[in-house]
Formats: sequence, C-alpha cells, structure tokens
Amino acid sequence: MKKKKRGKNIKKRKINYFSFNNGTLILLMGFILFIFNFLYELIFLSGAQTGITSYIQLIGFALIYFGLITHLILIGDKPFLKSWNYIKNSKNFIYAVIGIFFILAVIGFFLPVPEQLKLEIIKMLNELFEKIQGFTQWQITQFIFLNNLKSSFFGMVFGVFLGIFSVISILVNGYILGFVASISVQESGFSILWKLFPHGIFELPAVFISLGMGLKFGTFIFQKNKKKKFLEFLWNSLRVFVFVITPLLIIAAMIEGALIVFFG
Repeated sequence: MKKKKRGKNIKKRKINYFSFNNGTLILLMGFILFIFNFLYELIFLSGAQTGITSYIQLIGFALIYFGLITHLILIGDKPFLKSWNYIKNSKNFIYAVIGIFFILAVIGFFLPVPEQLKLEIIKMLNELFEKIQGFTQWQITQFIFLNNLKSSFFGMVFGVFLGIFSVISILVNGYILGFVASISVQESGFSILWKLFPHGIFELPAVFISLGMGLKFGTFIFQKNKKKKFLEFLWNSLRVFVFVITPLLIIAAMIEGALIVFFG
C-alpha cells in the first residue's frame, strides 16, 4: 500500500487578525492615549505641543507599537518574514515613489522657485527651527522621530484613497528637499551636501517604503474581491510599518538629533 504523504491533508490554519488578546489591549490603550493627547493639544493648546504632551504622545506610540507586535506574535503570525516578503512584492510601487521623489528633487534643485512659494517654504522651515530652539539632544531626537512617524504613518494609511495622498506627499517632500539642497549649496557650496547626506540614510528608505505601501494600498479598489484585498493590504502595511519602518525612523532620529546638536 502506498503511504500517504504527511501534511498533504493538513489544512492551513487561518489567522484571525481581529482576535482579542493582551497585545490588542495594549494597542487600544496606546491608541486612546494618543487620540486623547491629540485632542487636548488641538482644543486647549491650539495644536501646540508642550514637554508633557510630547512625552504622553511618545508613550502612546510606544504602547501602539509594542501592542501591535505582541498582538501579531500571539495570533501566530510570522511578522518579520511576512514584512520583508510584502516589501519585495511591492517593489514596483516603492520604485515608482523613489522615481517621483528624485524627479521632484531635481526640479526643486535646478529650476527657479516662484517667489511666493519660496517665501512660504522658508517660513515653514524657520518655524520648524524655532520649535527646536533650546531643545536638548533627546528632545530633538524625540521631536524628529514623532514627526517622521506621523507623516510616514498617515502617508501610508491615507494612501487608501487611490494613493492620491501618498503621491502628493512624495511630490512635496521631494520638491522641498531639492529646494533646501539648492539653498544650502548656494550658501556653503557643494560640500554641504555631504553634511546633509547622513540625515537621509535611514529616513528616506523609511519614507519610500511607507509611501510605496500607501500607493499599493490605494489599488485595492481595482481588485475583484475588494474587501479581502483591503484587509490584506492594511494588515501587511501595518506589519511593515511596525517591523521595518519604525526601527528605521528610530535610527534616523538618533542620527539626525546628534548631527543637529554637533553642527549647532
């Protein structure tokens, strides 16, 4: 008699991503804390941020981060392997984002900027620098990390709207980078670009991946089973955000914080 192959009739266990466990509880606590802090800043501080609210925001993100990790591990997911596989499967969207970014960076660097737009960008940058005046290295690192984390997350999640938000985000970021690089070169020469380069080693890959995820997320509407693809893209994007993008942004913020303090 022929022996039956082992595992042939074993059904693949379906993972229930919406099951409730300790990780889910931690995640919800972090989400509630973050939303409460966001509304408090918006209503009582007119969108401004204090030392206390920034720490609360950081704690909220930490709870969301570790809660999601715990949740995925407890439901039997293979988060690290699946994260890298999803990035590989989304490489065309990431390449598209990189291409758009550098085209706009070149435009911002070489082409004249309309005077009104130039003044608005300079005003925005000055306001940003004013915010971190007097900050310690830790506070600068925290500020950079939280801002990058929020922009990357929203750039990814809001990509659900046909990827439009992700495209707009990469257009703006690319153009501003090109403009800032142009101004820096005019004032200090091309050597200044070597000082700017370390700032983007880890931050830019994180931005490219997150916006690439957002661009792909928006394509769920063109799939046959829209609901299934929506959930699949959402969970895969969140997994990549937790296990790849966030660590890159942590390293990027530490490097940028140290460089800003060092160069004064």
